[in-house]
Amino acid sequence: MKFSKLFEEFSDAGLSPAEQVALTRLYDRMSLSEGNSDFYDKQQNAYYVTYSREDMADKLNVSTNTVTNIFNSLKRKGWLIVKQRFNSTNRIFLPISLKTKNCTTKTQKLVSNKTEYNNTNKKISHNKNDTKKSVESLKLDGIAQSLINKAGFSPLLVSQLKALSFNKPDTLYDYGKLILKAKRMALRFSVAKNSSLRRFETNPLLNEYLENHTEPIIRNANRKAKNRYGYMIKSFKNLFEEAIDNYSQHIHYNNDIERLFPENIVF
Repeated sequence: MKFSKLFEEFSDAGLSPAEQVALTRLYDRMSLSEGNSDFYDKQQNAYYVTYSREDMADKLNVSTNTVTNIFNSLKRKGWLIVKQRFNSTNRIFLPISLKTKNCTTKTQKLVSNKTEYNNTNKKISHNKNDTKKSVESLKLDGIAQSLINKAGFSPLLVSQLKALSFNKPDTLYDYGKLILKAKRMALRFSVAKNSSLRRFETNPLLNEYLENHTEPIIRNANRKAKNRYGYMIKSFKNLFEEAIDNYSQHIHYNNDIERLFPENIVF
């Protein structure tokens, strides 16, 4: 495949040379996906590309770990959105429009007012509103996935937060950030850094309490509280403290019971 020119926009955005080359290859491949119904995600209303890390590493002559770092950096900067799929190739979406003169005609269609594709002999028109909605949906899914994979939130909790945020990515992000801040405040002086009480993975009550109380906390804050942010911070902080205290008592109780087992009694 002919190697396309680096887009000036990538450099202006402060991307590293490696990020620019990787992103150029992704946009090149996107030009092949557009108009091809086999590479159209109907749920997201957007075209996607597939590009394995191994393939990219071979093209860039670097290790797969380096490619992983490049992809993660591009995701953080908003250039990539990756939709992970179970037992299947991940789908890569490119949400940022390219408006430079170096773009190919096919790439410029990424931001056109209307894109048509044929699927079972039906043509679907996508205007600017459709494109905006698809990008918003991808951002929402990306934030939701990050809250599950990185923050440790349960899928049920994230589903609740998405509903409470009315599927607005920025609102979902703010809710997640606020809850994690309340957690840090609850842990600051009461729990050792290496304690299992402070992690979602090892303290099941953290997610359980959040699943049971997040909706009323947020709804009450929006309906009744004069200081919505302060109300939610205090409520979630108290919730975390209660979950930590109760699970700590549970652990100590189990340890006391185990000491009474015949095999643990020393005469």
